Amino acid sequence: MIFILRLFTQPGIFSQLRWFAKIVPCLGLFLVSASLLFTKYQLLLYYPVIVNIAFLIIFSYSLQYPPTIIERFARIQNPDLSEKAIQYTNNVTRCWCLFFIVNGCIALITCLVGNIELWTLYNGGISYLLIALLMGGEWLIRKKYQH
Repeated sequence: MIFILRLFTQPGIFSQLRWFAKIVPCLGLFLVSASLLFTKYQLLLYYPVIVNIAFLIIFSYSLQYPPTIIERFARIQNPDLSEKAIQYTNNVTRCWCLFFIVNGCIALITCLVGNIELWTLYNGGISYLLIALLMGGEWLIRKKYQH
């Protein structure tokens, strides 16, 4: 049910990628359906992998067809970005792409290992900690260079 709800409540910032923003919930719905149909509930463990792949595609797409996702977020606060700031947002977008590759690979490994405790520890805790560290680290770097 949550996947269906997400189909209709995507944030407007991704309006140019609206077609793509519907793929992740649809894939989630597919995983739920396949899990129920084949009684292979392990398929649900692959959702974090799909989410990382989806974000990697969205962020990579925005590098190819600017403005980048990070630049769009930055323009919410400051519509007139300098060329230096735009380059910085491009670098942050590349950093997030690298994060999604590494995080997705680790999430996949936790699925393939088949240890639910390891999967839960990483995908339910460590990955969120890593996201917070990346966001916090980027915020500190940005504040340092703004002054």
